[in-house]
Amino acid sequence: MTQLSVKNLSKQFSSAAETLLVLQDVELEMSAGQNVSIVGPSGCGKSTLLYILGTLDHPSSGHVALDSVDPFALSPSALAHFRSRSIGFIFQDHHLLPQLSVVENVLLPALANGSPSREQIDRAGELIDGVGLGDRQ
Repeated sequence: MTQLSVKNLSKQFSSAAETLLVLQDVELEMSAGQNVSIVGPSGCGKSTLLYILGTLDHPSSGHVALDSVDPFALSPSALAHFRSRSIGFIFQDHHLLPQLSVVENVLLPALANGSPSREQIDRAGELIDGVGLGDRQ
């Protein structure tokens, strides 16, 4: 089952002087457990694509579906709720809180909704193990 579907995705940035087309007609299908690398030279749109897939930015055109949900059709509050429940981020910059443990940093989104459940804590441990950081828990 496809969990992420991207169809005809485009993104442009416009100024008074010019319009810059960063992404054009991107197509992508991903299933649970599948690993995908997004590679290319600096400035080619990799980060823009990831921001759109993470619902931090909107596409100029095209369609994105996460678990059959079009996140960009949701109201801002529904989108924020969907993002907090369905999407996780690991930024390449250092956006970790040094006073928190690895597990606590991973659980930060869950903390916004109160205390994390045992299931969330266990899942955080699995994710940390999955990226090879289990020894830092």
